[in-house]
Amino acid sequence: HIYNVNLHAPSVQQVLEVYRRQKFITRHDWSDNASKGYTTHVTYEHAKWAAQTDCAIRNRRIYDYALFSDIDEVAFGALPDGKLGPALDVCEKAKKNGGKVACSFNSNTVTSIYTKLNDEEEASMENKLLLERYTHVEADPHCPANCKCDGGNCTRKFHNGRQKYIANVGDIYIPPRPMWTHALSRDYDEMEKVMEVLPDEVMHVRHYQGHWYLNKNLLDTIDELERPLSPTIMNVVRKNIQTTPDLNAIYTTAKRSSVSQGIEWINPVDRPPKYHHDLL
Repeated sequence: HIYNVNLHAPSVQQVLEVYRRQKFITRHDWSDNASKGYTTHVTYEHAKWAAQTDCAIRNRRIYDYALFSDIDEVAFGALPDGKLGPALDVCEKAKKNGGKVACSFNSNTVTSIYTKLNDEEEASMENKLLLERYTHVEADPHCPANCKCDGGNCTRKFHNGRQKYIANVGDIYIPPRPMWTHALSRDYDEMEKVMEVLPDEVMHVRHYQGHWYLNKNLLDTIDELERPLSPTIMNVVRKNIQTTPDLNAIYTTAKRSSVSQGIEWINPVDRPPKYHHDLL
């Protein structure tokens, strides 16, 4: 289920339409106009709160779990294939042994999206996917965007850590409800009781954003870790694009227009040499 809150660019809409025709996704018009102001009359985060509630109810008893994520994120499970089986096994065990109803996991900011590549680096990207140009993530979460610090004690859990979550929607005795969004939280004592935090090795999110670094002039102060996406996952994406004519045409156009730009919602900037990692 895809919820559009006035934010999907035309190229994204084209891709979603391909998957809709394949009956792989269901797209919901979650805009201010379609909802007569209901979804956005307070804030965008309230639109997400309503969307998560709607999604949980729609999928109740149809699936065992629902994963809640955003359009600028890639969520994957255990490497090398990224499958979700190990993560779901942990969630099931936590439900059986501790009564947990959902599992949260870390969101890792892909800071390399802001690095404007030089000509040599751009040439090395010729036969690679756009996702393959972003190989580095923040070494540590930035507070307060990705964590919360109080008196030197820092936590990365739940909405303070920009975590995402998988919720049990198969058990009808568990009320269908959202747990949190980035800006809206529930009681943390309750979350400790009902949530299981998954380790990065079984589940995590790559977040292709980071405006908090850009807006505060911090891009040249952060440390990055090399965390390229698994070749196994990239090969699946590449094969799907190559074998789906409509996707191939959209992707070719998008990649051609992305030279020195990358993903369309980010304007890359000149950064010091230490951020120009070996891409050849």
